[in-house]
Amino acid sequence: MRKVVEFKSASLGYGRKAVFDRLTLDIYENDFLGIVGPNGSGKTTFLRAVMGLIKPLGGEVVRAGALKFGYCMQRQFIDTLFPFTVFDIVMMARVSRKGAFKGPDREDRDKVSESLDIAGIRHLAPSAFRDLSGGQKQRVLIARALSLEPNFLILDEPTTDLDVKGEREILELIASLHKDKKLTVVLVSHELNEVINCSGKFLFLNTGSPHRIVMKDGLSADMLSEIFGVKMGFKKIDGKYIIS
Repeated sequence: MRKVVEFKSASLGYGRKAVFDRLTLDIYENDFLGIVGPNGSGKTTFLRAVMGLIKPLGGEVVRAGALKFGYCMQRQFIDTLFPFTVFDIVMMARVSRKGAFKGPDREDRDKVSESLDIAGIRHLAPSAFRDLSGGQKQRVLIARALSLEPNFLILDEPTTDLDVKGEREILELIASLHKDKKLTVVLVSHELNEVINCSGKFLFLNTGSPHRIVMKDGLSADMLSEIFGVKMGFKKIDGKYIIS
């Protein structure tokens, strides 16, 4: 499998302050990487480095050619003061990459409609984004990322503040995109239970502690207890992992 992003003893941070020290991690084509850690542990810094928005303070971050990122931001970062429709919100991603004074064309409209279809919300295209439920808004943001025709999908806390049903539906959508569209996926969360059954590889972050990279088959109750500093249960029931 082809490597698409390589962290080679990379120190990441801002100014002279390193958030990560000597991170070595390979992300492969069609990987599903779960990033788990509390607020302030460096999750956003890692994502910015993956996308090339910041340079490492030391070491290297190497990206393969022809990577096309689709970034699904946190819902609270979308301004809902104005009555933008669902179609408008998704179209903004297409138009933003075309440069000033260039409006959408037929291809853009077709890609937006296709992305809404994939996210299961084409019927909501004329609806006001601000009037949607949390789960519907998250589907809009996933469609927005998909409209850029990515091969690498990054999702930042996509299930925050959703109920159990909405959380499950969003995770199922993400899992199907990974499987059916063969997308490389990086999913950020502060809740391990959200990503444990989707991801095959994990980057665990904890403020003030070294990062840990673990494959799913290497997880154990003792390891998780050590990482999070609290006794944790870890078992598999009916093919699904349960953290307690």
